[in-house]
Amino acid sequence: DSVTKELGVAVQSKYFSVGTDVPWAEAGVGAVATQARVDPSFGLKALALLKTGLSAPDVLRALAATDSAWDSRQLGIADASGRVASWTGSKCLDWAGSETGTDFACQGNILAGPAVVAGMAKAYRETQGEMAERLLAALDAAQAAGGDKRGMQSASLLVVRPSATRPQFTQRYIDLRVEDHKTPIKELRRLL
Repeated sequence: DSVTKELGVAVQSKYFSVGTDVPWAEAGVGAVATQARVDPSFGLKALALLKTGLSAPDVLRALAATDSAWDSRQLGIADASGRVASWTGSKCLDWAGSETGTDFACQGNILAGPAVVAGMAKAYRETQGEMAERLLAALDAAQAAGGDKRGMQSASLLVVRPSATRPQFTQRYIDLRVEDHKTPIKELRRLL
């Protein structure tokens, strides 16, 4: 968010405890979503590369150069300057794709179709309020368009923000996880 400087990631999947693997963020640095053939180390690696001053697109290229399974991965990165990058490998399970815009990247795999990502991006762009609300609106829109074609199981919302008085917010301003639930997005909203 160019005004509040918040960074965040929201995710829902038919995957137990998706919040432990996909979302990564640090205030003043960036936000990362590592999906598909998930390698959680990409979250830490991407944040470390962003801290060196690389842009989101440069970090994406650096990670691609070191990964033998890159065609099976999906990755979205937003840096603290608002530059974004998204990758969907050709071996990601159908339907898989992404949409990027000013200050955001939306992506998914094993989706009902391209309308899922398009709805997610539209909702994020058009929703007002704090980042957490915008991210949840994107998840709601994705689900309304068919979401994960396998169904729902877990969801997560991670938002970080700079704060001189509360330095812990740089790592976790909002960190909510629904590990296993029939309606994880609704439960995530209740927790928020």
